[in-house]
Amino acid sequence: MSCRRNIVGDLTVWLLGFSLLLNHAVTAAEELRERRYEQLAAEMGVVLMDVNWGRRWNCAGYENAQLVSLGFENISRESGDSDKFTEIRLQSPSRLFVKPVFLNYGFLVERGTYAFTQWSVKTAKTATDVGYRKAGRKELVEDGVYHGGTFTVGAGEVIYIGNFYLDCYYSPIPWRFYTEGAGDFAAHVRQYKTKYEFLQDATVEFRLLETDNYGTSYVLPDD
Repeated sequence: MSCRRNIVGDLTVWLLGFSLLLNHAVTAAEELRERRYEQLAAEMGVVLMDVNWGRRWNCAGYENAQLVSLGFENISRESGDSDKFTEIRLQSPSRLFVKPVFLNYGFLVERGTYAFTQWSVKTAKTATDVGYRKAGRKELVEDGVYHGGTFTVGAGEVIYIGNFYLDCYYSPIPWRFYTEGAGDFAAHVRQYKTKYEFLQDATVEFRLLETDNYGTSYVLPDD
């Protein structure tokens, strides 16, 4: 009987999640695809980033912690503007089997200024004592101040905003790292252009998420 209740409960949760996915389908940015890029590149922007979803062990007093989700949204839209491609939502591909490596992501987005407005992290004190740390708009947006940070992308631009992973100094939170040095950044850009071959002729701008709470400032040197 308990097994049946769990199955029904899991199905209910899945259906709710699927419903939410459909509701957000209009606003969510698309991961890069060649055909859509060719259709919309002149009027939209491209945002590139890396994310490491792997567990970090001995993380700020926890046995382990794992990044689960990240969210960004366009904060420069005016009333009546289209709401298509105005949110970037990333979710861990798995809670159990994720390699601790950085994965390349690219999104086609509406031009404008974007804020870091959502994140969640799974924390485990033991194998059975598991919880979550989360922040959303309520915590990250206050009186026009965007505590998560912002970045801006223009029409026709391709920008790189950083590498996201966990910071474990005080408590497990997402942290915006970055690729250092012109040579290493050039190699990183080649990774993106290998995954998204249709970006071969594009210029990728180094334009980090500007944040005081989830990363440190860095300016890419000229050489």
